[in-house]
Amino acid sequence: MIYSERSALVVGAGAVGAVLGARLLAAGWHVTFRIRPETFLAYRRLGVLVRSAKGAFNIEGERFICDAVAPGSHALVLLCTKMPDFDHALRAAQADDDGQRIYVTVQNGLAAPEMAAALFGHRRVLAGAAVVNAYRVGLGEVQMLSEASRLALAPLRVGDAPLAQQVAARLRAAGIDAPTRPVATQLLWSKFVGVEPLATTSAVTQMSVGEIRRTPHALVMLRGLFEEVFAVGRAAGVPLTDELYVKRWRAFFEAPENLRPSLAEDLQQRRPHELNWLTGAVVSLADRTRTAAPLHRRALQMLTRTASDTAGADTT
Repeated sequence: MIYSERSALVVGAGAVGAVLGARLLAAGWHVTFRIRPETFLAYRRLGVLVRSAKGAFNIEGERFICDAVAPGSHALVLLCTKMPDFDHALRAAQADDDGQRIYVTVQNGLAAPEMAAALFGHRRVLAGAAVVNAYRVGLGEVQMLSEASRLALAPLRVGDAPLAQQVAARLRAAGIDAPTRPVATQLLWSKFVGVEPLATTSAVTQMSVGEIRRTPHALVMLRGLFEEVFAVGRAAGVPLTDELYVKRWRAFFEAPENLRPSLAEDLQQRRPHELNWLTGAVVSLADRTRTAAPLHRRALQMLTRTASDTAGADTT
């Protein structure tokens, strides 16, 4: 069966994938969720319940698959897995690609769009920046902290802007706020400078956003990391404006009190994590641009050691 443009394959069923997929389902889209084989039976049995202050939305178990889909069965693919699983997700998508699907990456960090473009071509990949204030309570349940569901889009090449605008229009019709940006670099860095310093600070301190705001030494750490990532980005030639600096710093004080970035959660729970794509990416770029980033270097050393210690503890 060939579905219409209002059809999506959501790869990953964490907080971002579940919330965006639920929004599309509620708008009448045909949506399928592709998940890992090891969790397939549980999702198939339980489905996912997305809770918010306005009520709950149930994603039925029959929506979840772990194998291939028919080529041409989905017009849009939302790649919502975290970076440790991203390469595997791309290979699975490549196996049943029909040469027509549009792929949207929503990962933290900077690398995902080019990784997808290497397989599917730049003209069929859009960079996405999702704003979803939610977390996974456990298998089969996602709790939203606010009603926000935003997916900004940008092409990897300026000439493909019409594609981003077309996809954004479909998402807006489904109730998802979907602004567009002229090019991916601008969009990715605009998100990165907000996400990475907070994720690193929370991972080091194991504090929520509210706790960081109330703790002087944690707030000093956050500000230092924030200034370093701006300096590194600017040294790499990214046009990070003073206006963006003020906007992103203000956003830290507007975020939900109990928000805790996934990097901190994943390290604490000994799950695969995005340290190398967040803190590690800043250090790597600082090396290439010969930019000082001492706070990031210390944080990376500390968190790498923590990850190694917890991994070792799992094998004893």
